[in-house]
Amino acid sequence: MEAAALRAVEEAVEALGSHDPALARAAMSRVTTSGLAAVFDAVVMAADELEADGEITPGTWNALADAVPPELGGLVEASRS
Repeated sequence: MEAAALRAVEEAVEALGSHDPALARAAMSRVTTSGLAAVFDAVVMAADELEADGEITPGTWNALADAVPPELGGLVEASRS
């Protein structure tokens, strides 16, 4: 994965952890690398949950953790808290 795409995914995860769904979506909108549809879907689902319920369910965090590149798995876990 190219560095810019990896950084955008990282920013999206951090934004979700900070309860900022708009920033998470904005970060993912900069991704042009193919093959990240699962990450995009998980970020959108998490952002939708934040907007509707004020929190992200454990199942959605798990889906995001499964979707991100392996090197960002720890970031997802840290952002959950």
